[in-house]
Amino acid sequence: MSTLFVTDLDGTLLGADARISQESAALLRPMLDEGLPLAVATARSPATVVELLRPLGLRTPAVLMTGTMIYDVAHTRCLSATPLARETAAAVCAVLERTGQEALAYSVKGGHLYVYYKEFACDFERSFVSSRIHSPYKTFVQVEHYPEALAGGDTLMFLLALPGAEEARAFYDIFSAIPGLICYYYSDEYGSGGCLLEIYPEGCTKASALARVMEMTGARRIVSFGDNIN
Repeated sequence: MSTLFVTDLDGTLLGADARISQESAALLRPMLDEGLPLAVATARSPATVVELLRPLGLRTPAVLMTGTMIYDVAHTRCLSATPLARETAAAVCAVLERTGQEALAYSVKGGHLYVYYKEFACDFERSFVSSRIHSPYKTFVQVEHYPEALAGGDTLMFLLALPGAEEARAFYDIFSAIPGLICYYYSDEYGSGGCLLEIYPEGCTKASALARVMEMTGARRIVSFGDNIN
């Protein structure tokens, strides 16, 4: 393999209905069946990606959760993960405890993805979780305290689903000051009016994960498609 083709999902391969169109699937599936090395790189987790990609029969490892996870979509298993340092995850938990802010804390234990939460902080978060909570590829667990829930696993990220940009910016400023983190916040692409704030390990990006996928597949270069600079 010389070239690895990589596509983003939201705003690129997915349409306004957050699905792969029948036309796109019909165009891609024959090429994929013949061995086209196509990977996806997305902020999404296995909970939605596995079903979204099912029409394509994708065999190349996928980069999920903005690079913290490399995932075998065909066999629904985590191949590798890049977690937050334990002291960094503890610092995030301390902020959440101090401010009383709700978050979704993502952790891999035994190769399975768990999401820990306390209470839904707003209607946007409730809606976000309700569309994912029944997935067999990600298990939601309601907890009283984040540190105890995260013990014994690899903490990949924290996600805050906030009602608007003002709240997202305020927490972005707080978490960006913690060493070892990289943060992003953006408006929901599907018109809810809410904002998502993502908190990841510093240095963990789609690009760094794709470098590992290149090693796994033997590719020498990448051709990528997306709607954002990352």
